[in-house]
Amino acid sequence: MTIKLGVSLYSFQEDYYLGKLDLEGCIAKAANEIGAEGIEVLPDQMPLPSYPNYTEEDIDKWLAWMDKYKTTPTSYSIGINYTMFKNRMWTVDEYLDDIVGSIKRAKQLGFKIVRNGILKKEDLEVYEKAIPAAEHYGIQLCTEIHAPRSIRSWYTQDLIEMIQRTGTKHLGFVVDFGIFNKGMPVPLKKRLIREGGNEQILNYIDEGYRNKQIPTEDEVRKMGGGNIELSFRNQTDHYIYDDPELLKEVIAYTQYCHGKFYEMDENCEDVSVDYEGPLRVLKENGFNGYIGSEYEGQRHYFEQGCDIYMDPIEQVRRHHVMMRKYLGEQSHEQVASDKNKVID
Repeated sequence: MTIKLGVSLYSFQEDYYLGKLDLEGCIAKAANEIGAEGIEVLPDQMPLPSYPNYTEEDIDKWLAWMDKYKTTPTSYSIGINYTMFKNRMWTVDEYLDDIVGSIKRAKQLGFKIVRNGILKKEDLEVYEKAIPAAEHYGIQLCTEIHAPRSIRSWYTQDLIEMIQRTGTKHLGFVVDFGIFNKGMPVPLKKRLIREGGNEQILNYIDEGYRNKQIPTEDEVRKMGGGNIELSFRNQTDHYIYDDPELLKEVIAYTQYCHGKFYEMDENCEDVSVDYEGPLRVLKENGFNGYIGSEYEGQRHYFEQGCDIYMDPIEQVRRHHVMMRKYLGEQSHEQVASDKNKVID
């Protein structure tokens, strides 16, 4: 069994938006400077020119890039669009047509996984109706286990029941490592400090989250906290810490994980997310798939007037260094050397 490392191109969204990288450039950076083996794409964020109706030219171009950079398509990650109409929600048939269309497009580009989400009970009907298409095209249709929902949340458990009832191998999960948040995101706290937040109070709230003793709003006010500190306190409701051992309940239905991280420090660690525990459980229980680095902390440096640039290539490189360490693919001496190797 093998755990392979990849990159979600979501990580490079700012450099793509600013024109520093095009789609091929993102793939090249992931492969050549980070050593990624797998590539996840958000097709409507970094589209091929003919999206959504791919031409043979664009399909050949994409497959040529995969060959050129020796990478494998991992997850074709789509959003839920059933709120796109102003006056009504999508019907089940409209939602199903969208899912099936994405399954077909993923197949054209060589993907084995389509990642979508489930937000309400009714979505499960669409997933079950999509099983024949997923089986026909050899695609695993996945929902993401993403905070604040957990492995023991209803939608995870309901989909497990459907998988077991139907016997399909073409439904499953993308596990997002954001369900293993041991602390509040560091870049979020840094941004709130730049906005005038009290660092001592923010640290106190963070410690409360880590110790499962989140202070009440009244406690924050008594410390002198205002709107910024209260907003930070209330955001603790979004973050969760699942016991990594719970991964055993979904490994059989999982081929891909989102390596969510917020900010890698100089020691190649994200102090907000537990990686050692989940990676140990995945490795010990025979997980055979990809973990795609998903850098999400850059969004906290986008405010007007902020002159801090977080290099996403360097951030993801450090993330791979950390994962290789916890997977036992590097010695501590190699990690110590690698962590100081900044990409020019």
